[in-house]
Amino acid sequence: MKARFASLLIFVLSCCGAYAQEGHPYEGTWRGTIGEGASAKAVVMIIDYDGEHLNGMIDPGRNSYRFENATHDAPNWKIDVSTQNRAGEAISFSAVMHEIGSVNRYMEGTWKQGGRELPFKITRE
Repeated sequence: MKARFASLLIFVLSCCGAYAQEGHPYEGTWRGTIGEGASAKAVVMIIDYDGEHLNGMIDPGRNSYRFENATHDAPNWKIDVSTQNRAGEAISFSAVMHEIGSVNRYMEGTWKQGGRELPFKITRE
């Protein structure tokens, strides 16, 4: 009986430890789309927050590009990012985080590129 209780206690504590490792709500890999319908483009981002600054990479891999300027409005969970892609085209997006305490949190807003404004949504993995 004691061995069974000890095993259960170890299991519960290891699960709690894994949950606590999640980090800040902005941190992690985010996947989603830019645009709507058949013309929607997939996007992947890796975002890091050091307690003061947001850093990130869009479309990791050969064609990746990093956030140049990123700010966040902490009380409202709003992020604003501007950068340039590999071709030198200006890109910016603004998004608000929803369901912050959930593992299924997401950010939704507007992506600006090439003189166009497109709906934008990413979900944290």
